[in-house]
Amino acid sequence: MKNCPYCKTQFTAHPKVGKRQITCGKPACKAALKSDNNRKWRQRNPDYHRDYPRVKDCFEQKPEYLKKYRETHPEYVEKNREAQRVRDRRKKLRLDIQAQLKGQTPEITNQLWESSNLDIQAQLDVKPLEITFILTTLPCLDIQVQLDKTFHTGENVAIPCRR
Repeated sequence: MKNCPYCKTQFTAHPKVGKRQITCGKPACKAALKSDNNRKWRQRNPDYHRDYPRVKDCFEQKPEYLKKYRETHPEYVEKNREAQRVRDRRKKLRLDIQAQLKGQTPEITNQLWESSNLDIQAQLDVKPLEITFILTTLPCLDIQVQLDKTFHTGENVAIPCRR
């Protein structure tokens, strides 16, 4: 049990976070921790924003500068445009994967627990996403994978455990 430094309540740290967890997790406590960390960072890096007022004044005096720069440097514009496309694709892909996992989770769980003859050693005919779900949710399979260091699919093919 640990004490939250902000609300003074006792809490049990999340198993994955362990000793690194500082607050109890309430939004007000997390916001207070974030504020403290930001203040400490600004104290350690006092010159980080030193040039901001000068640059801001410069852009206010010459509002056309960035527009002209982009017109005269098409390679910069294209590089920035491509980088933005990559960021957008990554964000969309991450959201698609999360939606897919959220949609599949109940279906996979129901299939596993409704199956009366669930045998850990039996051949599993599942998709990679389902294998990932199974390995992360069922401790008995997780232990088996750690012992064998491989997960056998039944076709003389082994998938190495990446832990």
